[in-house]
Amino acid sequence: MMLSNLRSLAQEVRELGFKGTAFRVKWELEEALRPLIAPPTPRNRANVTLNNRRVCAASSAIADTADLVLPPHGQAALLQTARHCIRGRIPAFGGDILDYGQPLKWHQDPVSGYQFPRSYITSRAIRQAPAGVDIKFLWELGRFPQAYYFGRAAIFNSEAQHEFASAYLEQVRAFAADNPPYIGVHWSSGQEIALRSLALWFGVETLLDTRAGADLEPLIAHQLAVSADHIEHNLSYARHAVFNNHLLSEALGLLAIGTVVQTDDSERWQRTGRALLTEQVERQFYSDGSYIQQSHTYQRLALTVLLWACAFVRATKCEIPPEWLQAMARSLDFLYEQQDNESGWLPNYGANDGVQPSPLSCCSYEDFRPVLQAVSCVARGERLYEPGPWDEMAVWFLGPAVLDLPLNRRRRVSASFTESGYHTLRSEVGETFSVLRCGSLRDRFSQIDMLHLDVWWRGTNILVDAGSYSYNGAPEWHRHFMGTRAHNTIEVDHQSQMVHHRQFKVLYWTKAKLRTYFDTNNYGVMSGEHYGYCRTARCTHRRAVLFVKPDLWVICDDVVGSRSNTIRLQWQAAPLPSEWTTAECRLTLQTAHGCISLQVLDPSAVPRIGDVQSGHNSPPRGWVSRRYGTKTPAPSLAVSFTSELPARTVTVIGSGTPIASAERTSWTIQTEKADVEFTLSPEGAQPFDNVSISWRR
Repeated sequence: MMLSNLRSLAQEVRELGFKGTAFRVKWELEEALRPLIAPPTPRNRANVTLNNRRVCAASSAIADTADLVLPPHGQAALLQTARHCIRGRIPAFGGDILDYGQPLKWHQDPVSGYQFPRSYITSRAIRQAPAGVDIKFLWELGRFPQAYYFGRAAIFNSEAQHEFASAYLEQVRAFAADNPPYIGVHWSSGQEIALRSLALWFGVETLLDTRAGADLEPLIAHQLAVSADHIEHNLSYARHAVFNNHLLSEALGLLAIGTVVQTDDSERWQRTGRALLTEQVERQFYSDGSYIQQSHTYQRLALTVLLWACAFVRATKCEIPPEWLQAMARSLDFLYEQQDNESGWLPNYGANDGVQPSPLSCCSYEDFRPVLQAVSCVARGERLYEPGPWDEMAVWFLGPAVLDLPLNRRRRVSASFTESGYHTLRSEVGETFSVLRCGSLRDRFSQIDMLHLDVWWRGTNILVDAGSYSYNGAPEWHRHFMGTRAHNTIEVDHQSQMVHHRQFKVLYWTKAKLRTYFDTNNYGVMSGEHYGYCRTARCTHRRAVLFVKPDLWVICDDVVGSRSNTIRLQWQAAPLPSEWTTAECRLTLQTAHGCISLQVLDPSAVPRIGDVQSGHNSPPRGWVSRRYGTKTPAPSLAVSFTSELPARTVTVIGSGTPIASAERTSWTIQTEKADVEFTLSPEGAQPFDNVSISWRR
């Protein structure tokens, strides 16, 4: 164990590099000495004021769009949610209501009831919380999401403006009284401080212009100023230790506060925030449009940061840096091609912790259309979707005129994003497509999921990424959802493809190579391999996907090497009604549009031995977490066997009950619509050759 730990430490040093390691050592020493250091004293900000710059569109103009961007059920739901917030029942993680009490309990975890200490040494307090306590449940309250619900409800329901303005003012006063600067968990993260500052300002724009609380402006100005002080003083940690969405959020915090607060430091905060954002969009948004953290949810957060940054720059009558617009446009193309046409959902890839700092529409958390519509309007001056409730966010940023921008709803097509390793094959009929993860990792922010395959059939995500569930709860759940075993890929010798070294750190970043990608009118093929098991099991995993349009997939998994290994293939299904047939190793899923089945076979088309579990706790298996902090039982089909290498497994997925047969390397699959024939070539060659399709009349 000691030797393994030393190896991991050495690898961590190699991956961090000299500067990163030096900074980490310095930071750990400072953390160890922090109990001996008195907390910083906030600067005297008695003369700080708000400069009354308008960042969002005028409230009256937004109110006039209510019937266009908020359907009647959305207006009723918004009003109800805002009134829940008055009573301390606040949406968290994209919509789930948590009860924080009335008055709000700023330091008590609403799930476990654990009371966090009001200490300056907040990082230690968080780490020493009892097992199962997750600080993120409390940080959701500290982000002040209720400001968005109060503000939106007040704008769209003028008769309720005084009600929500009074509630906002009361809760701001309570926060300031119960959370003195730099003391307690709500001052422990620069990103959390920045997102709270953004929410506080939104409340100013939407609520204080009613004059119900003009006397509170000095308090809010002081809160914003000390927040900028704290972010600026601790910026080095985000720059050198995380350099991801945290750094973008903190840069936005400086830019935003510098824009709306009048003090001697305002111009410096603006310059620092703007320069950091320009520097980081080049670093964090890859050239193919993907994001450094390999997470669609965090990419949406990063785009929201840039939308706000553009709004604050426009408020100063300055030009938006072209680097920001280019990064937004690249991201738009990347995410749009992986999006379901009707629901607006995307695969649940990467860290998925419910982050949605600015809830500016009545659309569900899983729906990416509000952000992508706004991004398209800002970056390209055109709308991506037909009119709908997803327009509200764009209206807040650009005003009602955005509804008159030209519509350019592009047809989604198969696409390969080779730099990051996301590859899609789409059917032209129906909402059917699949996404394969295959690309070398350039940065450490990722789940351990190489060659994972997501499958969407007729608008339903039938084979899914399981999500994140909880970062700070019971460790076995975090390890499960982050690890290879939870994903739709191969696990070898009970090991993940990378080493999960610390809570948010993996070592030995997986290298991968795309071997084949092409698409025709009738079928497409994508294949690749990764080398994550070369270090431990001395083997390579290769996966090839044949997609016969509109709804048949054949997945060939080869594990190539020269020794005996234990191989486990998993297919994690969505939470759907299912039927398992042991003798055929077939899992049938029932959807709103019919039944689709999965069958796992050996190289001779003989069913392999497998099992299905749903909602198993020890060890965790058969769970899907679409929203942070919640998990739902769902069928997990797993096949495990020990074999001399090379070893091959073939999975057939299709509507109804496809029947597969094989004679040596020649395969035939009979479906409801066609007979599909192909040659399954030996390991090392292009797996699918001589594909022919005979359609039934």
